[in-house]
Amino acid sequence: MSILITGGAGYIGSHTCVELLSAGYDIVVIDNYSNSCNESLERVKKISGKEFSYYECDIRDKEGLNRIFKAHNIEAVIHFAGLKAVGESCQKPLEYYDNNIGGTIALVEVMRNNGCKKMVFSSSATVYGEENEVPFIETMKTGTTTNPYGTTKLYIENILKDIYAADNEWSIVLLRYFNPVGAHESGLIGEAPSFPTISCPIFHRLQSARENT
Repeated sequence: MSILITGGAGYIGSHTCVELLSAGYDIVVIDNYSNSCNESLERVKKISGKEFSYYECDIRDKEGLNRIFKAHNIEAVIHFAGLKAVGESCQKPLEYYDNNIGGTIALVEVMRNNGCKKMVFSSSATVYGEENEVPFIETMKTGTTTNPYGTTKLYIENILKDIYAADNEWSIVLLRYFNPVGAHESGLIGEAPSFPTISCPIFHRLQSARENT
């Protein structure tokens, strides 16, 4: 039995992979590398000392997803994959709705068709909007998002709630959080978006800084 990590080559995804492997879980990772690269996954292997399968696959690619589900015994999904820049979402709302919402719908369809009904969705505290007082709590009203990125998170939450309401066999966690910071204590993985090449030069600079301290 394996856990599928979407967007697993990204910042939060790669750290989650390390923790899951350290806890003894088997994982499978997919990422389209639009804002990451497979170098981070190789570094996850180095940190954990464990092997795992990873694939270049877009969450909108249902055929590709289905092949991965057929190849592995996936019991649950942790869903990180998605476009995440607030400013860019205001400039490219259609791209964000297509990728984040359309991709999640495709993923859930493939999960359902393969009998996998457990998901942790990486949402955002932005769903609470600006009308609530801080600190936010789970019971606060949502729905006053201020940008398309936040709206995609809110819509996806609503879609997942409707899926559960229609079929209680689903087990879905909506994980809301603020912007994380920091890097792994090894210095091998950290936040490094928008790599210009597969060689991931930001990672190399991060490692050089670590070696020079």
